[in-house]
Amino acid sequence: PGSADGLDTRRRMLENERRREDRDRLLGLRAWWLGRMRDGRRPLQEKMTLFWHGHFATSINKVKDPRAMWRQNETLRRHALGDFGELVRAMARDPAMIRWLDLSQNRRDAPNENFARELMELFTLGVGNYTEADIKASARAFTGWHIDPATGDAVFNPRKHDPDFKRFLGHGGRYDGDDIVGVILTQPECARFVGRRIWEFFAYENPEPAVLESFAQTFRDAKYQVAPVLRDMFRSRVFYSQRAARTHIKSPVEWLVQLCIALECDPPAMPAADRLLDQLGQSLFAPPNVRGWEGGKAWISSSTLMTRYNAATAFVAGGRGSKRERGGIRVDVDPIVPGQEMSAALLAELTLRFFGSSQPLPAVTRAAGEIAPAGTRLDPATKRALLQRLLSTPDFQLA
Repeated sequence: PGSADGLDTRRRMLENERRREDRDRLLGLRAWWLGRMRDGRRPLQEKMTLFWHGHFATSINKVKDPRAMWRQNETLRRHALGDFGELVRAMARDPAMIRWLDLSQNRRDAPNENFARELMELFTLGVGNYTEADIKASARAFTGWHIDPATGDAVFNPRKHDPDFKRFLGHGGRYDGDDIVGVILTQPECARFVGRRIWEFFAYENPEPAVLESFAQTFRDAKYQVAPVLRDMFRSRVFYSQRAARTHIKSPVEWLVQLCIALECDPPAMPAADRLLDQLGQSLFAPPNVRGWEGGKAWISSSTLMTRYNAATAFVAGGRGSKRERGGIRVDVDPIVPGQEMSAALLAELTLRFFGSSQPLPAVTRAAGEIAPAGTRLDPATKRALLQRLLSTPDFQLA
């Protein structure tokens, strides 16, 4: 009995050590990605990687393997601006996704429909554009994949794959998973569904039918290349229209990264950044469910808004506030608020830096006037108070 107890204790110790190592790896992974978003040379690629992370939502809470989550992140980045069809095919054989949606349990003699259902409902077509029979046929086509425990790689076992005839979305053949993706891409609704998700991520919710159809057609004409869709969107007049201007609520990650860029500082050190994003509702590599983050107005509540304001205040508080609260952040305010006196030109510069607007914003002008009306002498304390006030406006939460 003593020996058995000793073995149990040893196993618990090893398991606890493994969990600690995994937590440290996850924190390191989150810090690495925040750093890429803050300093990377391809910010649009990183932003699209964040978009796809929410679209193909996969969580460490079930995957329990930081390395698998990193590999998925690299796959999303590699395809972020490229071929959507190839991205879907890559996700179907991604080890983290296989664990997340139980593809290892999808065998010829016992098909598991989890991935097949979410593939159409959440990744490509949306509800109402497929049938239960299509789900069953798709599940059969994706049978045979599992994870090699020695390498962590996705492996195909033809003995567990169903090679028989399948009828799917009005087409028929001896389909495998790649064939299923090919059939999905022939459906007009695929470009609309994915195009809508991209538009809403960058612009506003519920785009007009004509706007949506225009970008969906671009997606189809480009054979599902993502970059041409983004190019058309960013060049369109509607993207810069009154409806689109300053209506997108920044996600916590977008907010934090922009805050660090505007303040010319690094993201907070771990685990402070991790705690902050968790309080705000967006822990990287841990979306709440297979649908990802709800986004939009769900990002803002009385609690999360106050957390944003308090965090922004702590960022520019200088030596005030504990290092734990600030995550080691120290902001030099002089390069951000240059000069010794408040002026209209300085306010315009700050409006562009923090709010991305070359035009005056009435609420921002009022907020600045509360702290430093034109002609106010700007000592370091006043500069910090001014920044704290500007970053605690509703306008800074919008893009």
